[in-house]
Amino acid sequence: MKRIGLWFLAAIITCAVLFVAVLFYQWTVYEPDPPTVANCQSIETLVTADSAAQIYVYQCQRGANPKWEGYEVWAQKLVNQEWQRLATSPMAAGCIDIVLEDRRLVILHEASRGDLSVAASSFVYELPEGAATTLSVATERVNDCGTEKLEN
Repeated sequence: MKRIGLWFLAAIITCAVLFVAVLFYQWTVYEPDPPTVANCQSIETLVTADSAAQIYVYQCQRGANPKWEGYEVWAQKLVNQEWQRLATSPMAAGCIDIVLEDRRLVILHEASRGDLSVAASSFVYELPEGAATTLSVATERVNDCGTEKLEN
């Protein structure tokens, strides 16, 4: 009986440590500071057809030593000024570009599948009238972001 109690105690301690680690990850890494308060420069901005959200591509440097340098795709809800990170890619993996279609954001990238990190597959934002709408996020690998965008 004592052995079973020790197993349960060990399981509870393990679950508590994992829970705290996930919370710490959520607060520090998964949801970083918006690009407006970080070391980021805007490269491209698109506005949705309903003018209720803006999509940005930023070139950012995060961290101290070693620094992470790369591209981040962010969406801003204009009604309540909330930010949501949609994707990231290291600068060494190649360029990122965005194309806004009807209810769909396409992220054009040169990165390999493992280098592009998509944080959200959709983006829900409020309209000024009070309703909400969704923008789905898709990715497409291309050889040259700028050239591919001009051809489409």
